[in-house]
Amino acid sequence: MNKYLNKYVQEHEKMNEYYNARKYRTLKYAALTAVALGVILLLCIAFYLDHIPQNVMLIMRVCAGLCAITFVVLVTIITYRANKEHVTNRRNNR
Repeated sequence: MNKYLNKYVQEHEKMNEYYNARKYRTLKYAALTAVALGVILLLCIAFYLDHIPQNVMLIMRVCAGLCAITFVVLVTIITYRANKEHVTNRRNNR
């Protein structure tokens, strides 16, 4: 059992090296910024619910939704590229 756990931990550390590579850091920060902006917009809507006109609230909700979609797209791109690089390197090393 311990042998399988060690193999899993080693594989996890290899994948972390790919995800923490310098070329993916900017995408990671962009994704975190997008989700932070979405949360800030939703919190502003929650706290100022009675003081915001309906048109402004609608625009803020749309922007929060776009931030969520942007986050999902960026995380998908990071995951695809890192996994593709990992699989390519595993094939070349065999």
